[in-house]
Amino acid sequence: MTLRYVRSGAAGAATGADWANAYLTLAAALTASAAGDTIYVSEDHAELQGSSITLTSPGTAASPVKAICVNHSGSVPPVSADIRTTGTVTCTGSSNLSFAGGPAVYDGMTFTGTTTTGHVIVAGAVDGAIKFRNCALRLGGSSSSSKIDLGNTSSGGTGIELYNTTMRFTNVGQGAVINADVLWTNTPSAITGATIPTTLFLFTSARGAKIDCRGVDFSALGSGNTIVGNSSGQIAVQALLTDCKTGASVTIGATPTAKGQGGVDYLRIDSGGTNYKHGRIRYEGTETEETTVVLSGGASDGATPISHKIVTTANCSEHFPYESIPIAIWNTTTGSSVNAAVQGIWGGGAVPNNDDIWLEVEYLGDASFPMASFVNDGKADLLAAAAGQAAGSGTWGGSTTKFKLDASFTAQQVGWIFCRVKAAKASSTFYIDPKVTLS
Repeated sequence: MTLRYVRSGAAGAATGADWANAYLTLAAALTASAAGDTIYVSEDHAELQGSSITLTSPGTAASPVKAICVNHSGSVPPVSADIRTTGTVTCTGSSNLSFAGGPAVYDGMTFTGTTTTGHVIVAGAVDGAIKFRNCALRLGGSSSSSKIDLGNTSSGGTGIELYNTTMRFTNVGQGAVINADVLWTNTPSAITGATIPTTLFLFTSARGAKIDCRGVDFSALGSGNTIVGNSSGQIAVQALLTDCKTGASVTIGATPTAKGQGGVDYLRIDSGGTNYKHGRIRYEGTETEETTVVLSGGASDGATPISHKIVTTANCSEHFPYESIPIAIWNTTTGSSVNAAVQGIWGGGAVPNNDDIWLEVEYLGDASFPMASFVNDGKADLLAAAAGQAAGSGTWGGSTTKFKLDASFTAQQVGWIFCRVKAAKASSTFYIDPKVTLS
């Protein structure tokens, strides 16, 4: 495994053997490298090219190539104290800045595509992997068609990780197109610059994608902006936002326009100090936390009473209902019947029928294997007549008609019980107390 050096201001033989003879471009260093090599990029490296730049890594999963920005005046070879974040690679002209090849790690550099319509393309090889640490991905061109493309649009898949890595845009129609399994973590002020895209995450027709964000500050996006967009024809997109900061009144996710397009789940994200904001966005409906229409003595985060507000769209039905975020409770009773119950309320004027809304309970019903068993209080079969759910109890802070959802099961192993509310009544609003009672 060879150490190689890159510095745009080097005046030597450009062999990459040391700082005096450093390669002048990162692309040249990658071309000369082999799997497992480490490339040190000088803190004053300012690479500028008027045509396309393709950074092709020869790395493998077991031996990725590492390109690390360091102080060229420090230790040789560099040590931790020499790490910097000031190296730049910039592409101008009508071309793209692209990342290709095998697995690679880039640390401490700013990668900019300043072309009018060019992209920053982080694709890698089919089934490849690329990781950015303490980097910045930027678009400098003025066209709305320029994008930061994360993942390839052909066969195979790419894993991309952004750690403390920011993005910058120059047109509100730009954004990050997700065509990979993307993990974005630990990034304060994730979107920099004065221009904020109308929709941050975009998706490609006929491609699936996953974007998992944890500890990312999206506060630059506010009213009029959407974090997770929706594209006609996208397939099974999964978006998960956990412990993130947002701007006030931002739209977290657009509602999918077809069942197979996927959806958004989010947990503990807010523009203020609350730590209980969570929800789900699906084609059949949405689910959010509610702090006004709540059950007295019901679910709470320890200080604030909370219920789950489910609002169905016109697209749900008995056969394709909205499925809630699971409500989990630990069960210790085995070999005898247990009843799981949750309370709810809505404004329907009478208790809802068991084909309007019902409870499904997943439990361990096999003594020999951790095989899930299911029971519900919906209709017994497709031809059964609908019946009203039981009347609810307790004092709620709003709406009109209380109801109870409950189902009995006999577990054969101790373990978690997962309760999911299925809401099938189109264009309706239900409030569910997410506190399961076992009896």
